[in-house]
Amino acid sequence: MSTLAQANGTTGSAPENGSRGRPLAVFVLIDALGWAYLKDRDFLPGILTHRSEVQTVLGFSSGAIPVLLSGLQPRETGHWNLFFYDPANSPFRWVRYFTFLPSFVLNNRIVRRGVRFISQRVSRFGGYFQIYGVPVELLPCFDICEKEDIYCPRGVPASIFDRLEESGVRYRSYSYHEFSDQEIIEEARKDLRKGKHDFHFVYLSEFDAFLHNWCKDGQRVDSEIRRYESWLRQLYADARAASNDVGFFILSDHGMTPKLGGFDLLAEVKALEFQMPRDFLALYDSTMARFWFFNEQARKRIVGRLRELDCGHFLTDTEKREFGIDFADNRFGDEIFLMNPGVLIEPSFMGTRGPEGMHGFHPTYDPCSSAVFLGNRDPGRPVQTLVDVNAVMREWIEAVASSNSVKK
Repeated sequence: MSTLAQANGTTGSAPENGSRGRPLAVFVLIDALGWAYLKDRDFLPGILTHRSEVQTVLGFSSGAIPVLLSGLQPRETGHWNLFFYDPANSPFRWVRYFTFLPSFVLNNRIVRRGVRFISQRVSRFGGYFQIYGVPVELLPCFDICEKEDIYCPRGVPASIFDRLEESGVRYRSYSYHEFSDQEIIEEARKDLRKGKHDFHFVYLSEFDAFLHNWCKDGQRVDSEIRRYESWLRQLYADARAASNDVGFFILSDHGMTPKLGGFDLLAEVKALEFQMPRDFLALYDSTMARFWFFNEQARKRIVGRLRELDCGHFLTDTEKREFGIDFADNRFGDEIFLMNPGVLIEPSFMGTRGPEGMHGFHPTYDPCSSAVFLGNRDPGRPVQTLVDVNAVMREWIEAVASSNSVKK
């Protein structure tokens, strides 16, 4: 494998001339392209003849995409929400020496930018690295789960990219780490015309940001979907020109739920007058609050107060097991309060006001949370979960590897 490929995981084995007789797989992951937006819409008619609604996992892309790539649950990969409790290994440990400063100083926009920059450089993490609105004084309590680029080998345990490396399949992976969505499409089309790779994994991330802002605007959504559809039609044409045996699949990690309203959960907790990080810790995301307790009184009163609310509920042990987030060490929270579909925590550590659309609600009770799996052929198996999608990708890897072995 080339030095460049080892650095960014974008390219597989040494380039060769393509052959129309080789099987060719193209998997396009469009972030937040939900079943709710496609179930009643023609999307690449005549090409994507197979359509499946896919149940996502609870949470966000930081948990869903690792399941897609590995076929394993969050408890097995260690990937779920971005932050987890681990003061001993926190990349923000150095910030402890400055926590004597007032919060308004530590959380100044310029200081926050500096904390993020220094922490990422010192830790040398190559994955997704953000601090959002987490108070700087709390950051030394937390580590980040995405330490490596997950679109490369060894980014996630048992990843498809590890299997691609092992099998010797010529592949390329494209993501936001290198290009914009439009640039990714252009780059993938060039590669298809060159016939250098037999497996293409294309991650388009910008549709998620669009839906966060505009999911309630039907005209804008329709226009944006048609724009992606045009790109994909071009990509498919190049794939068909490169091979007589093309598997062309469109998948997503989750959907997008229109915002119904907001609730100030922080005010309910603050009114109880316990102190962070002395008595407890909390991470307030847009759709869930995760708590760690350091004395029983704080646990009893905070949990008791929030259980009186009708805007959400604490996850049960059964739900945690079903979602694959029953971590033995409770690294992602001793208790997790999940908001009702469409109701956001406002303010949260993601901002004072939530966006017009959000994901990360209960995947069973929120119909807008479902992901999609679309293909130009029947995958030959039921595709109902993200784990099922992973199985289809692995089957194509083995088919390509077997074909290459026969041709050799």
